[in-house]
Amino acid sequence: MFVNRILAIAILCCASILSRAQYYDFFPEDNWKRFRHHIEAGIGTTNFLGDLGGKDAIGTNDLRDLEWSQFHLAGYIGYRYVFHKYIYGRLNFAAGKVTGDDKLTKEPFRMNRNLNFKSAIYEVDLMAEFQVRLSDKKGHQHKLNRVDATSGPWRIRASYLSVFGGIGVFNFNPKGNLNGEWVRLHPLRTEGQGLPNGPEEYKLWQINIPVGLNLMFRMDRQWMFGIEAMHRYTFTDYIDDVSTEYYNPYDIALYNDQGMGDIAAYLSNPSLGVANGGLSDVVTAPGQQRGDKKDNDGYFYVTFKVDYLIMNKAKFYQKKTKRLGSDRRKFKRSRPFGG
Repeated sequence: MFVNRILAIAILCCASILSRAQYYDFFPEDNWKRFRHHIEAGIGTTNFLGDLGGKDAIGTNDLRDLEWSQFHLAGYIGYRYVFHKYIYGRLNFAAGKVTGDDKLTKEPFRMNRNLNFKSAIYEVDLMAEFQVRLSDKKGHQHKLNRVDATSGPWRIRASYLSVFGGIGVFNFNPKGNLNGEWVRLHPLRTEGQGLPNGPEEYKLWQINIPVGLNLMFRMDRQWMFGIEAMHRYTFTDYIDDVSTEYYNPYDIALYNDQGMGDIAAYLSNPSLGVANGGLSDVVTAPGQQRGDKKDNDGYFYVTFKVDYLIMNKAKFYQKKTKRLGSDRRKFKRSRPFGG
């Protein structure tokens, strides 16, 4: 019953937004064809949803397991192209950092596991965006300076809600902290990746599915500002180098060909143990659960966004005409679009 009510409310909200969009129109009829190119950028923060760290409870792969101390700086730059009124294409390059640490949770098994990681994330995303105009101020409410009608006082002139989604490719490279030094984990095969009876080796380049929404405010003919939230669904559970079961540390050391056998064996299982206030070594024995392979890792961004419309001022003005009778034509003063 509760779920049905939530769905009903969501449907009513969507219907309300669409009805307002039809009332306000998305762009004046012709001008979206003349001004198609946008440059955009965002700066904000990112966080990780995976196996390490999290709340003081059994892990989940959603916002209930979010560790608030692990937000880090992130940003992106991109290009946006208008295909038709309210349909845009986006090409973005984003960068950020994700981290996780079992020391931040008091859940006994996760804290005893004692794993940690950090990784830079670099990605390129290709997305489609649907934009709805929520409000608009027209005519003399703009208070434009007619000497230069392409600009005027900076104020909220319109607001927009957008939803978007697409496909991307990203790179990650998890590292673990060993006595203050960060060591690359991928070559160490800490879960026996590629070894006898171990899982397949994971790739550091992966596909993701970016989805999100933003709320933007037009402050000038060419500038918009707002807030954007973007989530990344992935097809890997190894962003934090943790996914399946503990592998025999002696075999990890034996098969290591990087001259780091002892380090690889230790980072595969640095559990606290009873002597350090943790649990018995039985819970971290080979074959016991190390991560949750049922849920892939994910991460998200929350950014302050800026959008700049590339505009040729020579094409900015337009002459509106009105036919009077069969032979007479009245020419109105040139005015910018949306005026």
